[in-house]
Amino acid sequence: MEPVRIVCWGFSGAGALSIEQVSDDLAAQNTGQPGCPPVELIHLDHSDDLPDNVDAVWIQGVLDPDEGRRLLAAAGEIPVFSSPPVTQDIQVATSFGMMTAMDSPGMPPAMETMRAKKSVAGMPPSGMRPKTRNQTGIPSSSMPGKTAGPSSTPGQSPPPAMKTMSAAQMGSKGNTVARMPVPARIAVALMLMTPLRIIHAARLTALHIGATDIDPGPLPDDVPHGLVDTGIEQPDRPLGTVGVIAMPLHEAIGDGGYIRDMARVLAGKNLAAVVWLGSPADMPDDVKDGIDVWLNLTGFTMLGHHGAPMYEQGTDFLTQTNTPVITPVPLQRGTLADWRDDDPGPVGLWPAAVSMNIAVPELEGATTPWVYGGRDAHTGAMCLDGESAERIADRIRRTITLKNTPKHQRKVSLTIFGWDGDGTIGTAAQMDVFASLHRILSRLKSDGYTVEVPATVEELTDMIVGSGGGGRRSEASVLARWRAADYARALDTRQRARIDSSWGLLPGAVDTTGGDMIIRGARFGNVVVGCQPQFGDVDDPAELLYNEDATPSHSFAAYYLWLEEVFGHDVMVHVGTHGALEFMPGRQTGLATNDWPVYLCGSVPHIYLYVMANPGEGTIAKRRAAAQTVTYLTPPLDDAGLYGDLEELAGLLHEQLRQSSPFSPQQPNGTQSTNHRPTPDIVAAAKRANFTDEQIADTRVLHRELEKIRRTPVAMGLHVIGEPMSREQTRRSLELAATYADDPTCQQATDALRELEEKLQSNTELESFLNALDGRYTPPVAGGDPARQPDALPTGRNIHAIDPVSIPTATAIRRGKATADKLLAAYRDSHNGSYPSSVAVVLWGIDNIKTSGEGLAQAFALIGATPVRGPRGRVDDFTVIPLEELGRPRVDVVATLSGVCRDVLPHPVELLDKAVRHIATLDEPAELNPIAHHAKATADQLDIAAVDAATRIFSAGRGSYGTGVNRLVQACDWETDDDLAEMYLTRMGHAWGTRQGADVHGILRSVLTTVDATFQNIDSAETSIAGIDHYFEFLGGVTTAVTRARGGSAPSSLVSQSWQAETNVDTLESAMALESRTRILNPKWIDAQLVHGYAGVAAVRTRLENTFGMQATTKTVGNWVFDRAADVLLFDDNRRSVMERANPAAVSSMTNRLLEAAERNLWQTTGDTIDRLEDIADRLDGALEGIEPTDIM
Repeated sequence: MEPVRIVCWGFSGAGALSIEQVSDDLAAQNTGQPGCPPVELIHLDHSDDLPDNVDAVWIQGVLDPDEGRRLLAAAGEIPVFSSPPVTQDIQVATSFGMMTAMDSPGMPPAMETMRAKKSVAGMPPSGMRPKTRNQTGIPSSSMPGKTAGPSSTPGQSPPPAMKTMSAAQMGSKGNTVARMPVPARIAVALMLMTPLRIIHAARLTALHIGATDIDPGPLPDDVPHGLVDTGIEQPDRPLGTVGVIAMPLHEAIGDGGYIRDMARVLAGKNLAAVVWLGSPADMPDDVKDGIDVWLNLTGFTMLGHHGAPMYEQGTDFLTQTNTPVITPVPLQRGTLADWRDDDPGPVGLWPAAVSMNIAVPELEGATTPWVYGGRDAHTGAMCLDGESAERIADRIRRTITLKNTPKHQRKVSLTIFGWDGDGTIGTAAQMDVFASLHRILSRLKSDGYTVEVPATVEELTDMIVGSGGGGRRSEASVLARWRAADYARALDTRQRARIDSSWGLLPGAVDTTGGDMIIRGARFGNVVVGCQPQFGDVDDPAELLYNEDATPSHSFAAYYLWLEEVFGHDVMVHVGTHGALEFMPGRQTGLATNDWPVYLCGSVPHIYLYVMANPGEGTIAKRRAAAQTVTYLTPPLDDAGLYGDLEELAGLLHEQLRQSSPFSPQQPNGTQSTNHRPTPDIVAAAKRANFTDEQIADTRVLHRELEKIRRTPVAMGLHVIGEPMSREQTRRSLELAATYADDPTCQQATDALRELEEKLQSNTELESFLNALDGRYTPPVAGGDPARQPDALPTGRNIHAIDPVSIPTATAIRRGKATADKLLAAYRDSHNGSYPSSVAVVLWGIDNIKTSGEGLAQAFALIGATPVRGPRGRVDDFTVIPLEELGRPRVDVVATLSGVCRDVLPHPVELLDKAVRHIATLDEPAELNPIAHHAKATADQLDIAAVDAATRIFSAGRGSYGTGVNRLVQACDWETDDDLAEMYLTRMGHAWGTRQGADVHGILRSVLTTVDATFQNIDSAETSIAGIDHYFEFLGGVTTAVTRARGGSAPSSLVSQSWQAETNVDTLESAMALESRTRILNPKWIDAQLVHGYAGVAAVRTRLENTFGMQATTKTVGNWVFDRAADVLLFDDNRRSVMERANPAAVSSMTNRLLEAAERNLWQTTGDTIDRLEDIADRLDGALEGIEPTDIM
C-alpha cells in the first residue's frame, strides 16, 4: 500500500520521544490494524522547509504567528492538524481540528494568496489523493449521501466536550470523542502524545485523507493516573512526606526516570515521597492529609493541564490543606547543556517557558521556580540537574523542619535595607520599618518565640542604628565580627574567584577590619535584625556599573553566609520593599545554583514582606530569590489640601467669584461678570505661590490648578505591619475607587465600596506572616493599588503578576490609544501643530502589570499597530493600521525597558519588537513612516543590515538591572551631564525582544538623535514621581542621553498619571510642580511623615533627593521648589529640630544635597541662603561624628 507521509513539525520533548518510539511500527504496519496503510512520520524543526509529497502536517503546541503563516503558505493544499493551543490568526477550526488562516490586515500579501488554497471547512481540497478514495474521511458504510458532522468556520468556539474535558478525561469517554468529526479527534489524540495516541492520530489522519476507510475507533485510554511505585526504599522515620505531582505522559512513554531520581534525592534527605500522576484532588484523603509539602514537577498548575490551567481550584485545594507548593521548572523543550552554558551571560528561560512554567503556576501560589531538570542533549530523555535537585530537596527538607521545630527553638533572621550616610537604614517602600519590627517582635514573643523585645520603637531604633560613627544614630550597629578566614572557608571557591575579580582580594574594602568581616544589626534572643550591606562600594559605584560581569561585594556575600553558617537561621525574612539580593547578577529566570541570588539565599525558607502595590519587583523577588511574599498595605490616602500662599490665593479667587455673582450687591441688575482677568491682589498672591504668567492670566486656570492641588490624593504617613486603616482613613481611597467604576448600578457600587471599606479596616498581615513562619501555604493575590485593584485586598498574601501572553487587554488597548492621542496632542500644542518624529518611552513592569499593558499599548498606538488576541486568549500578533485609517504619520518609538519589564513581560515585549521591525519594512512615504526612514538612515550610517537598524527595544544587559544614573547622582560621582548620559548609554545599550540582550550600543546612540520627546507613565498616587529614584533614573536618564545625542537640545518631556480613571498627559515641568506642592513642600504631608520618627524623616529626605535627581537629569524642577524646600524643611527651626532628634543623618543629607544643587548650578540662590545651609551642615557633621556638643542630642 502507498504510505501516508505525515510531517511532525516542531515536535520536541515527550512528543518527539513518542514519535520516535512508534515510527518504525507505523512504517512497517505493525500497529495491530489490518488494512491501515503504512505511515511515515517525518520529524522537522520549525525552521525546516516542508518536503515534497507530504500528505498531512501535525504541529505541536503554540506557534509563533510568523512561523504559522510560513507553514500554511508552504503547506498550500496539504491539511494541517494541531492540538490547541495555536496562535493569533492561525486557528484551529475546532470542530474539525484543522488549521486555517483568518483575515489579518498585518499579514504580508504573499500570505493572502496562500489563504485561498486552504480548506476552510475541515475538508481537504480535491485532487490531493486519488478521487477513488473517500475524501470525507467518514467510512462509506456510515454515509447516507452527505458528509457527517457539522461544518466549521475559522474561529469557531471549541465544542463543549473540548472545553470541559482534559485529554486524559477524553480518553475515558471514547464514545464522546468518537462522535466528533475526524479532524477534531486527531486534535484530541495529539493533546497527550502517548505512543498509542500517536498511532491513533496516524490512523485517523489516513482515514481523513482517504487513504483508508477503516475507523480506528475510540481514543486509547493509556494515560496512567494515581500512585506510582517508584521502587525507591523509603526512610524508616522520615522528617516528613512530600507529595510529588508528575506528568502522566512522561510515565506513559517511559520517560519518567527523572521522577524516580527525584524521589531518590528526597529519600537521601530523609523525606518520604508520594508520587502521584494527575490531579492531586483525586488523591485519597488519608494520603493527601499526610503531605507536608507539595513538589509539582509538571511545570504547570497542580490542577488542570497545559492550555487549561485550573489555578483557582488549585488555590482552593492548597488553601484547604494549608500546604505549600514548590513548582520548579522543567526544560521540556531545551537541554540542560544549553541552560548551563553561562557564556556570555545567560538569559535563563525563553518567553514561552516564563509564561507557562513560571507565571501561570504563580497564579496558584507556587514558589521556588528553580530549574530542576531538562532534556539530555544526546538522548532527548528528561533528566535531573544534580545540583539543582539537591538544592530543591534541601529547601523542602528545611521547610518541613521549620514546620516541625518548636517555636521557642526557631531562629529567625529579619533583614532590613538602607545605608548609614543618608539616614536611610531600615527604609522600605511605604512602610515604617522600625515600628513594624517592633510589632513583629512583640507578636513573635506572644506566639511562643524566644524574643527579647525592646520597650519602645525608639529603643529598638537606637539598638539598630547606633552611635558607631561618633554621634547618635550615625551608623548601623555592629552585630558580629566574623573572622575573614572563616568566611573564606564558607565561601565557594568559584564564587570567591568571581568576587575577587570584581572587588579585589578577600576580605575586600567594605565592612571589614582586615581580619574580620563586620555584620551589622542587632540580636533579640533567637531573632536577628540584620542590615543588608551595599551591593558594592557606595562611594564609587561607577566601576561596578560599568562592569557587566560584576558581583556582590565580599561584605554582601559575608552577610548572607553568616546568617547561614554562624547564626544558623531556620527561616529568612526580608522586611519591606525592597533590597538588592533579588537583583544580583545571574540568569534572569530559571536560575541555577551558581547564580548569585540562589547561592546567597541557599536552601533556607525565604519570606518577603512586600508592598501590595508593586507586583513587578515582587515577582522578581519570587523568581530570582525564591521568596514567598506576604503583602502589606499602602498608607491611607487623603487630599493634599491647600496651605500658605495657596490657601491665600484660593481665598482671593473665591472672593472675586463671590463679587461677580449676580446675587452680589456689587453687580447691578442681577447680572454676572464674565471678567476672568485677575485683580492685582490675585496676581501678587499667585506670583508668591509661584504660578506661571500663563496660569495667572486667567482666573479659571488658577481655579483649576488650585483644585487639582487640593484634590490630589497623597499617601499620609507610612504603614505599620498589621495595622488596619480607620474608617476616616478609608474615605479618600473609597472616593478614588468610585471613579474607576464601569457604569455599575447604585446597589453594585454601594456593595463594592462597602466591601472595600471592610477590607481596608481589617488586617491579617501578622497572622499571615506567622502562618508562613510555620512552613505553611500563603494564597496568591494579584498586586495593585487598593483603590484601583480592590481584589489585591486583603493583604497578607503571596503577590503575583500576570500571564504575560494575556496583555495588553482590550481595555488597556483602548486607554493606551487614548493616552497616545493625548501625548501627540500635547506635543503638537507646543510645536506649532507638528508631530514628533520619534518618542522615547519608558516601559516598566509595575505599571504594565497593574494596568494590564497600557504602556505597551501606548507604544503600539504610536507606531500605528494594534495587538491582536487569538482564539485562546493569547495576545500573539498585531495588525498594522493603514495610513489612511491612522490619519497621521506613524511615530517612531524608542522603548527603554526596566529590567523588571524585560524579565516579567518578555512575550509582549517581543511582540512590540516584531511590530516595529515589520513596519520598518513597509513601502510608505518617509514623512509618514519615520520608523522605516530612521532604520534606513541608521543602516547606512553604521553599515549594518536594515533588520538590525530597526532595533527599538533597549534595556540593561543579561541579568543586569538599572541604568546606573541614580547611583551616580546619589554618590555625587559625576561632573557633567555627559557623565550621566554616558552611564545611561553604556548600561542600556542592549537589544531585547527578538534579539535577547545583543550589544547594540551604536544603534542606541544613533536612534536617540531622532527623538523629539521622552515619556513615561506614573503608576501610583501612593508613590508618585518623586517617591522613588527610578523615575529620574529612567525618564531622567533617557532625557539626559537624548539631550546629549541632540547636541544639547533637550527634548520635550511628558508624563501620564496612569493611575487616574481618565487618561491624561502633562509636561514633566507641570508634574514636578504638582508633586512638590502636594508633598515635599506641603506641611500636611510632611507632618504625617514625621509621626513615624526616624523612618518618616528618611521618607522626607528621599523625596528631596529624588527631586534633586530629576533636576540633575531633566532640568524641569522650578527654582522656587528648592527655595521653599530650604525654608520649609531646614530654616523652620521647630520642624528641623524635630527631624534632627529623630534622624540627624537624613537632615544632614538634605542640607548637603541643597548645597550640591547650588554648587552645580541646578538651583540659583543667594549667598545668605548658602551661608545658613553651610552652618547647619557643619553643625550636623560635627554632631554625627561626635566631635562637638549639640542641642539635638
